[in-house]
Amino acid sequence: MDDAVDTWLEEAISRHERLTEIVTSLVQSLLKQENIEFLTVTGRTKTKQSALDKIQRKGYKAPKTQLTDLSGIRVILYFESQLARASEVINNAFNVDLSKSLNRESILSVDQTGYRSYHFVCDLGETRATLPEFRDLANLKFEFQIRTVLQHAWAELAHDRNYKLSEKLPRELERSLYLYAGLLELADKGFDSLSREIDKYITEVNQKTTIGDLDVEINSFSLESFVNQWVDKNGFPLEKISINSLEELVNELITYGIQNLKELALIIPEDYAEKALEINYSTTIYGLIRDWLLIHDWRGFTSKVQINWGLPAEDGGTEMLSLYLDHNELVDLIMTINNSET
Repeated sequence: MDDAVDTWLEEAISRHERLTEIVTSLVQSLLKQENIEFLTVTGRTKTKQSALDKIQRKGYKAPKTQLTDLSGIRVILYFESQLARASEVINNAFNVDLSKSLNRESILSVDQTGYRSYHFVCDLGETRATLPEFRDLANLKFEFQIRTVLQHAWAELAHDRNYKLSEKLPRELERSLYLYAGLLELADKGFDSLSREIDKYITEVNQKTTIGDLDVEINSFSLESFVNQWVDKNGFPLEKISINSLEELVNELITYGIQNLKELALIIPEDYAEKALEINYSTTIYGLIRDWLLIHDWRGFTSKVQINWGLPAEDGGTEMLSLYLDHNELVDLIMTINNSET
């Protein structure tokens, strides 16, 4: 290998290590600003040996201009519809070399399945390169790969040299491999479509609850929308909690016999919000719904629903219940629930 290339690589890799870190962080921030959810944004800088191997393998005569992936950034998104949006972010934020960038899906013929992703070759662009902190990184090339989770899974399986799917297979096995790849591509499109349908459903539910149309089945989305509308209307100080799902609460409502929002609205005590504000009471969505259920019919609720939570033996946490149940009844309720807790 030419000593000049060797010396150039030593200096270039040092700068690219900084470039990789900067671009990775910048892209994460840009995607968040555009509300594009992503699984990961990762960056890597080639080692000197890896770069030398590629130069030799590809037969590069001018590696300073031909070797564009010393810095590589990989963006893994959830759904296909995000690819175009993320690509637009890249196009707007960096100077893209269109002659070296491509959408690999576009080069597959209509009867092919296989490795699909968006590839970009970029530099920081003239404006950003003039900033003092980026000046020594001007004109350095770096590459982006943008994929969905399922595209990434296929690429890793099909290109990992340590895994048997990367080998040249007998014709029949190769045919099966590409049939499964087609299923993966179909699933990718299906999940994307389902995600958009869910977004549409959530919008429709929010619109219905806003105008008071409560003929909507109970589920995680409709329940959260209903509670948020009720909280806003009544000025109730709902406590925020970090939860992944309202599935447990939805199951409790359905098991008790409440199937839609209209039926839920009917069990809310008319003066609940007023009394809560008077005693400066607040709770989470779980506490709020369970308060309503227990005040309405705690005996029916505890006889139908399997309970895996408890109530405090003293007043703390049962303030609202004590305003609707006499002392003996409240004691019976606490004992019933705590004895049934699993």
